[in-house]
Amino acid sequence: MKNVGLFGGCQLTYTYNFFLNNEVCSKNDFNIKFALSWFEYDKDYWEYKGTLDYNIFDNLDILIISNNPLSIDNQASNKRIINYVKNNNKNTIIIKTVSIRFSIFPINWNGYGENKNDYINWTDLHKIDYKDKFKKCVNTVRKQINETHLHPFIADYIEENFNKEYLFSHCMHPTNVLFYQIWKSLFICLKLNIEDYQYNFEEELVLNWLNPFTKKMMKDLNIQFDSYVDDDFYIKRYNENKHLFLTNEEDDLYD
Repeated sequence: MKNVGLFGGCQLTYTYNFFLNNEVCSKNDFNIKFALSWFEYDKDYWEYKGTLDYNIFDNLDILIISNNPLSIDNQASNKRIINYVKNNNKNTIIIKTVSIRFSIFPINWNGYGENKNDYINWTDLHKIDYKDKFKKCVNTVRKQINETHLHPFIADYIEENFNKEYLFSHCMHPTNVLFYQIWKSLFICLKLNIEDYQYNFEEELVLNWLNPFTKKMMKDLNIQFDSYVDDDFYIKRYNENKHLFLTNEEDDLYD
């Protein structure tokens, strides 16, 4: 039996039980010891759970862990945890992943709230160059993936299919279509083939916030599928919330 621990963001901890289901775990002798969200062990998070007991990382055969932006002195830092595991159990296989970020929308999520910089740098929606923004987003994803054990085909898939398939409900929540590609790569890291298993998606695995497209985004990026389009959503949100951000001097978690 292989003891497996998972420590990451929503993209990992909210989807693992679908992909690493009973069939997969049974056939491969996986025992899921824990699946924890790193942000719940960061003191700045509004639902902070308290001290992280590092003993949970002992005696693991496999640790799947997401990169995060926390400094190494933070107990939830992926770098701090990886160092601990390497020093205490050299036989643990460490698989590094990441919460993919694709900030293509006029207002995006920063990790713990809306992105302050999107308010500070607000511009009329018709002036946004989405082709340029798209290239920057893809480059960001490639850089994120290069720091993990994930395969670059994930970034290729986004670049080639963003205008053909609905891939993000908001900047940090992929849809099931993209989650399949992410887990396809994680299965490769586990020396498995995801195509050996059947997955039937009855609903989106992660959907608690929805970013609509804008008219110009649809046109600039030649979006070829029906999507929720609402320019007013961003205009109203900016006007209602700008006072919260334009006077806030704290840095965003990711920016």
